[in-house]
Amino acid sequence: MSIFTIALAEINLTLREKSAIVYMLALPIFLITVLGLALGGSFNQKVQVEDIKIGYTITDAQLQEPFTTFRKEVETAHFAFQKVSSLADGKKKVQETELTAVVEVGKQGLILYYADTLSDFSKSVIEGYLNGFSGEFQLMTTLNQLTPEKAASSPTIPQASTVTIATKGIAGKKAETSIQYYSIAVIAMMMLYGLLYGSSILSSEKRSHTLSRILMTPITKAQLFAGKLIGCISLQALFLAITMLYSRFVFDMNWGSYWLAVYGLFLLEMIAAVSLGLLFDGITKGNSRALASLFSIVITILSAIGGAYFPISDTHTWKNISPVGYISTVIKQAVYQDNVSALLLPASVLLLISFGCIFGYGLLTRKREVL
Repeated sequence: MSIFTIALAEINLTLREKSAIVYMLALPIFLITVLGLALGGSFNQKVQVEDIKIGYTITDAQLQEPFTTFRKEVETAHFAFQKVSSLADGKKKVQETELTAVVEVGKQGLILYYADTLSDFSKSVIEGYLNGFSGEFQLMTTLNQLTPEKAASSPTIPQASTVTIATKGIAGKKAETSIQYYSIAVIAMMMLYGLLYGSSILSSEKRSHTLSRILMTPITKAQLFAGKLIGCISLQALFLAITMLYSRFVFDMNWGSYWLAVYGLFLLEMIAAVSLGLLFDGITKGNSRALASLFSIVITILSAIGGAYFPISDTHTWKNISPVGYISTVIKQAVYQDNVSALLLPASVLLLISFGCIFGYGLLTRKREVL
């Protein structure tokens, strides 16, 4: 029970410090609110002409010739078509950005799937062309129904058909708003502040000269370390949950179907940061007062590169160099595309970092005790 007693004591001591509450809870809520509302204009979609490449598959043989004729008439260097083996294959290529959209041409009509990041203007262009084909085809079908004798000379046109267009996003999600962007980015940034907390778990006891007095009790150094670590992580986990709930209920932030996995990845990022800070504290023997300042500078730089202060596209390679940017990118895949498998790699890496740093810290302290 000593470990849990120490953990509770650590939580109580931290809650008494107003600065800790400000950094761990008030600051992320403030940043999400201010940045999300103030920089919302950065997310207004601009009308732009994009090269469009549409995959298509035809499941009704009677529509083969009419659609081929339509395709040849409208196809240009900037508006192209590519045949795909199936609708599932086309949707996969859309997700991998090889295609802009994919359309299935069949008896049920034209069913169009497009990339979620596609601009409204480009969507309107695609749907406009396909609506044109739909309208023309329905007109020809109606005329053939009125004049059956002519229909016999046009076997490629069915005598009774209704062509409609149904459009869907690949993941069925709305475009990202500024609140959604900064809810993810700011939390990813704040989890990195675990570096500061980890570097002061035991060094704060040394500076206040309470460590030696604690170790004179039946509590071992391992119990003290484990208790303080559990207390720090538990409190951070609580503040993380409050921040996510704040963005959910105040700004209607949708954390997706796999919100628990998203929470878990944020938590792993924080644990890895705390462990890394702890390892550096062990390397410097807890005597480096400049460690906190160094970590603050590093966090600021990584946050700027990772898009925590101003919006940066996920397609920028250098954004994902920063752990803040990389975590934000993979979490968006889980939130907006229901791609929970994207979280597996970063989660595994963060676990390895956490275990490696804690193990390394244990080796450092044990070696010193032996010496």
